[in-house]
Amino acid sequence: MRCKVWRSNKDKELHLLCAEGAGAFNALPTAIRHLGPWTGSKEGEVGSLRPAYRVKLAEQGFAVIYQHVSKIELEHARPQVQMMAECPTCKGKARVPMHHGLRDKDCPRCGGRGWVRTTT
Repeated sequence: MRCKVWRSNKDKELHLLCAEGAGAFNALPTAIRHLGPWTGSKEGEVGSLRPAYRVKLAEQGFAVIYQHVSKIELEHARPQVQMMAECPTCKGKARVPMHHGLRDKDCPRCGGRGWVRTTT
């Protein structure tokens, strides 16, 4: 099931979270619908919502959120995935030249592994 966030044009900090579709919006109480002309905003899956919003959506069919648009966090915070990438210092060779190329040593950045962790 999908949901949609609507933002009020009268009060820019007033948001409405309801199921996606015109039928779900028209089923809202009249007092809620007349809080302002609404502009469509974010969309997403109900399963990815925070538990508090998911419960309100299941019980009432909607949730009224009064928060600035940049502060709204509807979805769970996803952990950052750490990936392995080629070390930019040694180019994956795990060794770097020293003494103007006369000798090699382990790369100080990757510790001689040839790769570093990156976050996406």
